[in-house]
Amino acid sequence: MLSFQTIGWITLVANRVRQCNRDTFSASIDKIVTLSITVGTAAILIAVMVMLGFQKEIRKKITAFGGDFEITQYGGVQHPYEPIPIQASQVSRLMAYLPSCIKKITPFTQKIMLVRTKEGVEGVLCKGMDPMVADTTLATYLIAGRLPNLTKATHANELCISHRLAQKLSIQLGDSVVVHTVYPSPRYRKLKIVGIYRTYLTDIDENLAFCDMRLLQRLNNWSSEMINGYTIFLKDHLKPIKVWRDTILPFIDYGLVLVSTQRKYASFYDWLNLIQKNTAMFILFVLLIGGSTMVATMMIQLMERSYMVGVLKVLGAYNWQVNAILLYKSLRTLCFGMVYGNLLGIGLCLLQNHYRLLRLEPALYYMRYVPIYIDWQTILYPNLAIIAALLLVLCLAINCLKHKKVVEALQEE
Repeated sequence: MLSFQTIGWITLVANRVRQCNRDTFSASIDKIVTLSITVGTAAILIAVMVMLGFQKEIRKKITAFGGDFEITQYGGVQHPYEPIPIQASQVSRLMAYLPSCIKKITPFTQKIMLVRTKEGVEGVLCKGMDPMVADTTLATYLIAGRLPNLTKATHANELCISHRLAQKLSIQLGDSVVVHTVYPSPRYRKLKIVGIYRTYLTDIDENLAFCDMRLLQRLNNWSSEMINGYTIFLKDHLKPIKVWRDTILPFIDYGLVLVSTQRKYASFYDWLNLIQKNTAMFILFVLLIGGSTMVATMMIQLMERSYMVGVLKVLGAYNWQVNAILLYKSLRTLCFGMVYGNLLGIGLCLLQNHYRLLRLEPALYYMRYVPIYIDWQTILYPNLAIIAALLLVLCLAINCLKHKKVVEALQEE
């Protein structure tokens, strides 16, 4: 029966064993195991925080430029590039009964344009920004200038382009370019470059430019109520999964298309899934290494303390009491290793998050530095996984004592 007296006796014996082991071979093994658990814990924490950092940063960029969902009108096969307008009445139910998962809904217009300079011609998809909605998320990716001025009474002949397009056409901030449109009739406009952005995401930097929504409405001969679609932003803790898509669909008219950015930019999400799989394999590998080290250490300690185990059993100690003594002794090593590992891993992540010491190649990783995402979940769950795995290994190693007879243990001395 477990009592405070029994717990005190187990603790006393385990501490005496630990003090006697300071000058033995197992003391060096304890230090090696502590170092192994420290490095393993730090490596797992860093891997998880870096993986989540990549996911958060890329999703943040994609969401800033395309939202979580887009509501558009299907153009058909005959006129795939012809802009088809949407009326506000087609999404009136969605606006009236806004689901709890939605943070905000913003209208947009878009139009394919040819940007012509002395250096050449490039095609872009120009997206019109709603003057009634102040969007500050796009401004965080500007490297020069500003977003088009939407506060004027009439449309502004201003354009915000990507750094990649500016390099291709040798455009600088403040230059004027001529843009050409085809539908509904060939037209051209002279627009001033007021902003240059950069996300390092090729599908966005190579294709998107931004202007006043009213300019595109004028080029399409549309009224102010006619737009190309709506961008839906979910709340921060939600992901654009099928559940939310099924929640939104009943509130829009038949014939409208609801497309998630996860499907629109599938290549980036496939890349993130690959990183997640690699990280899971790395964590499993580290846990296997740490578990093997713990098993080897426990076997060495068991062989060294087999005589003590035999004496304790002769004196009347139960198997579970002997197992508790050995488990208590090993848990000290495990706890110290995990504490040092957390300090090392979180400390390195905080340094990287603040100073951005490790740099990346943007062409391969879509950003210039290793991203870090730190919160209580990224610290708690990996630690729980490490503790569960190593405790399982410890229990398996300690159960090896059941196969050792008392007479054999006493004869070894």
